[in-house]
Amino acid sequence: MKWLYQKLGIGIIDRYIIKKYLQTFFYSVLLFTFIAIFIDISEKMDDFIKNKPPLKVLVFDYYLWFIPYFMGLFSSVFVFLATLFFNSKLAQNTEIIAILNSGLNYRRFLKPYLIGATFLFTLFLVLNTQFIPIADKHRLQFEDDWIHDNEPTQNNNIYNMLNDSNMIHMESFNYIDSSGFNFNLESFANGRLVERTYATRITWNKQKLCWTLEGYTKRKFTDAREYIIKGNKLDTAFNLRPDEFFEKSKKVSSMTNPELNEYIRKESEKGNPKVNIFKVELYKRVVIPMGFYILTILAVAVSSGKSRGGVGYHLGIGIILTFIYLLMVQVFNTAGNTGVLPAWIAVWIPPTVFMLIGLFMLKRAPK
Repeated sequence: MKWLYQKLGIGIIDRYIIKKYLQTFFYSVLLFTFIAIFIDISEKMDDFIKNKPPLKVLVFDYYLWFIPYFMGLFSSVFVFLATLFFNSKLAQNTEIIAILNSGLNYRRFLKPYLIGATFLFTLFLVLNTQFIPIADKHRLQFEDDWIHDNEPTQNNNIYNMLNDSNMIHMESFNYIDSSGFNFNLESFANGRLVERTYATRITWNKQKLCWTLEGYTKRKFTDAREYIIKGNKLDTAFNLRPDEFFEKSKKVSSMTNPELNEYIRKESEKGNPKVNIFKVELYKRVVIPMGFYILTILAVAVSSGKSRGGVGYHLGIGIILTFIYLLMVQVFNTAGNTGVLPAWIAVWIPPTVFMLIGLFMLKRAPK
């Protein structure tokens, strides 16, 4: 191990800071996870009493998987507050002054923090893309089995691309009787709309294995004129079954990256406008660990100076900055989900803004 330290240029002080940095982070995670579990128990107590899940199921099928979900959700906050708390203690004990007086410049002082952030970046990149989605499947399955009383029976605002030339849209679809309302089928050729079929109601005929359109209007467009055909009922066939119309809403957080990429591809082909939600989730899984570097630098810059208010003063600043960061993330993620901004831009704006703040604070930090 010593040869590795020497090769990387890691000295005794570096090892001390890296050790304390990671210890403080994992202690923070442990503490807040226990608090979150107690809060979650209090919120779901009525459901637990009503449905009576066995203790073994509750512990091993839910709360064991709840921990990685909570870690991934608030990992950025833990990194920021843990770095700020530990570095603030160094500043209040004048250890930072002693380190810098020993001949270490401020940039070199940041090295162990960035090494620690690299370790956490690698860890959470793997967790976010592979392990946490698998854990979330177990967590959500428990909620479906023991918490949620009713399965959804209706899907709204459905878009589906049948092939390169045909697209359907339906206002709503009921899974119980396999019927939909305000159905539209649009057919294209060479980039032009050539036919549009509208029906007030569409139902699945189990005997004929086809769809029945009720109150339909078919409009055909040619270069010269438009043809309109109306009728009460029309049997038609297209390559979709009721199960495909009614797709239970997929939980974004429960899909691994390969699954998420494949799902985005399929939904994009269908023309589903909700695909932005999945793109935001995909980009977040990489951007959040990347943000560890930014938040670590910002926390060190904020807490390097000795203050009369002590550690509490720095923690107060940290809590305010954390609130602002989470608010920005929520606002811009919503903008990405709704398509107001491209998904990758919406996800990158909060860490970019905080990177600029961090660089400014770093320049002004006492050295």
